[in-house]
Amino acid sequence: MPWYGWVILVVAGVVVLAAIALRAFRASRRGRRFLALSTRAKLDFGRELLRDPQVPLTAKVALIVLVGYLALPFDLIPDFIPVLGQADDVLVVVAAVGLLILSVPRERFDAALEEAETAEDRRRVRRAAAV
Repeated sequence: MPWYGWVILVVAGVVVLAAIALRAFRASRRGRRFLALSTRAKLDFGRELLRDPQVPLTAKVALIVLVGYLALPFDLIPDFIPVLGQADDVLVVVAAVGLLILSVPRERFDAALEEAETAEDRRRVRRAAAV
């Protein structure tokens, strides 16, 4: 098989894995609530999980690795490569969020989601009052 055949297989595999993971997130109530958050609220959610002493160390490490990986200017696959460059970022995010959903106790996850949603609602009210 030529090299571009392998590239097409890898791209197709990443797209299929991302689609399956997104479908799994949307199937769960917690996943839908998480996906509905704004970017800033997702950061608040992560900060809340990092502060919580009842959240396992693996989940905290996954959050720190995720933020570090996304913040660094270099990736496993450079972003200038079309599709594959962004696909590795998507795969890392999906893996980290999936690990969070599986490893964080339900009540801690829900409490952090509630806090992030409340903070987002407060920001919306402040923005609306300022206008």
